[in-house]
Amino acid sequence: MGTYAITGIKAGVTADTVPLRLEVDSWYPGQTKEHLLQNSLFLWALRFLEDRKPDEKLSYFKIAGIHGSPYEAWDEQTDAQTVNEGYCTHDSLLFPCWHRPYMLLFEQVLYEIMENQVIKKLPESSRKVWRNAAATFRLPYWDWAEKKKRGDSVVYDVPIIAKAAKIEVLDLNDGVTVVKIDNPMHKFTMPSGVPMGTYKVGDVDSEMSDGTKTKIPFSKSVGTSRWAPYEPESSNVSAEWVEGKVDNELATDALDDHKWYNGEKVPLAEMTYRLFLPEYITSFSQFATTKYSEVHDPSSYLNLEFVHNNIHNWTGGYDKYIGHMTEVPVAAFDPIFFMHHCNVDRQFAIWQALNVDNKENWFEREDEQLPDNGTWSIEKGANDTPKTPLAPFHKDTKATYFTSDDIRDWTQWGYSYPELQPWLPKYKKDGVFDKQLYIKDIQDQLKKLYSSPEVEHAPADVFINVEYKRFALDGIPYTVYFFIGDEKELSEYDQPLYTHPNLVGYVYTFTNPAYHNPDTPGCKNCRVKSTENTKSTAQIPITAPLLSRTSSSADLTASASGYRLPSLTDPDHVSTHLEKNLHWRVRVHGHDIPIPSDDPFVKVSVYHRKADSSRRFRGGGGYSHLKDATRGKAGGFWA
Repeated sequence: MGTYAITGIKAGVTADTVPLRLEVDSWYPGQTKEHLLQNSLFLWALRFLEDRKPDEKLSYFKIAGIHGSPYEAWDEQTDAQTVNEGYCTHDSLLFPCWHRPYMLLFEQVLYEIMENQVIKKLPESSRKVWRNAAATFRLPYWDWAEKKKRGDSVVYDVPIIAKAAKIEVLDLNDGVTVVKIDNPMHKFTMPSGVPMGTYKVGDVDSEMSDGTKTKIPFSKSVGTSRWAPYEPESSNVSAEWVEGKVDNELATDALDDHKWYNGEKVPLAEMTYRLFLPEYITSFSQFATTKYSEVHDPSSYLNLEFVHNNIHNWTGGYDKYIGHMTEVPVAAFDPIFFMHHCNVDRQFAIWQALNVDNKENWFEREDEQLPDNGTWSIEKGANDTPKTPLAPFHKDTKATYFTSDDIRDWTQWGYSYPELQPWLPKYKKDGVFDKQLYIKDIQDQLKKLYSSPEVEHAPADVFINVEYKRFALDGIPYTVYFFIGDEKELSEYDQPLYTHPNLVGYVYTFTNPAYHNPDTPGCKNCRVKSTENTKSTAQIPITAPLLSRTSSSADLTASASGYRLPSLTDPDHVSTHLEKNLHWRVRVHGHDIPIPSDDPFVKVSVYHRKADSSRRFRGGGGYSHLKDATRGKAGGFWA
């Protein structure tokens, strides 16, 4: 039979156009007949995929397992390879490239199920219209950086399609009657209800407050959870956690009224917007990966992978609530993973379109072609290049791996995104495509989606840069929370830190624990990184919260000592203010982890730049390091 050939969906493609992957909340629930049929096609196909036996190559379990546990070969011969080493490309220049054929695989398998199973169950008279709808189906993406209208509120939120345990679809017996089924987007449940450990999904290491190790028992999970109650200190595994139930009262509140991003101070949309500013992220490697490089401007600590990491944390859960999306080895078992990464692919494609004339837009500089830590198919120390194989994904039946060059043009694989439709008439002048008009329109769409006029026209820009050792805790993931406010108030706060009103941002490492036990070796890439003090980067813009603290703000009172910031444009004023009011904490599952002063695993610096009227938004050079802002704080102030 050969290897499974990932070709993309060919149906619906014309000589000039390809079907679009749509934002999921604009696509579900369907407002047109085509989308309504696609909703049912997708949900039925995903239901059938999740019900396949876990040992089938094209089962949901096997496809999800490519991302991590159980660390087995997928669609490959393993006699010439080392067993139990994984395909991890996190903290790697290959990060966005590797996930592109992964999304293609998932999308293609769903389409094949639509054609070969779903539509064939319908009455003969209904099949043509359903087949036409399937032809233009492409995997929806979840734009987590766009706030959604939920009742009277506008908040960051998970998609509507992923919320309820039951969901309505059209009955395949007649194609008309509405019925309810278990929602395959709500969670994945193991076929026959067996624990995941039956098929070698392992537990994940964690750490308790006294420094001793504990296990998060994912091997016992029957279904996936988001924000399900779990007590790592006592290893108390609730039935809700094991069974993947998030429709209990506590977990539903956590999912539907999540405080992490609700509010203007945590800059998710702003970070996303900055990714696409040409002066801000100037090369592919700066855009693509958290991996530390000596070649950078202060602004380049921001990157796509870091923002993506935070979304895993927010979606899965943390502190006393732990879900599969939070942990690398099991993240892909939650179906929302694929809509999340579809959006990551969209952001990758948008960056590519905007940087088409940038000479450094593709594995561009030898000093930024970073050595890889090794996987099954990548030799340790080899530079990540556009020819590096993206195992285990094959483009034919003869075991030919995809490479980054193969997936550079996403449209040749049969899809695009709403912002990326160069065939539209509005981009033509005198019948000829105008590239600059196209780029300008993409920029305008991004500005409408993500920019804040208040921040964009602020008199100065300020951000926090974070350099952190990914494997400081043997790869156990940790979160660095940042606050601007009174330190005493922070110290006395007894609720989860993500709910603190002074929270201005956070960094989640999304690391895979490094297992050195030969019986459960896990990910080779992670084991190597753990021995090399691998460093990564992230960035938190704090212009917006500082604007709210200037003396011109109407809500300030004379009694708010230390609150006022006299001027955002004066770096000395900003530095003095942050020296008193900027604080951070490192946490693992609800308890603090101290940062040692002699060899800090987290390093924090603050940069400031006065706005240049000729270039309204910030980016590039001209930033000054506010050393006093982090002086005397654990992990703060380094030259």
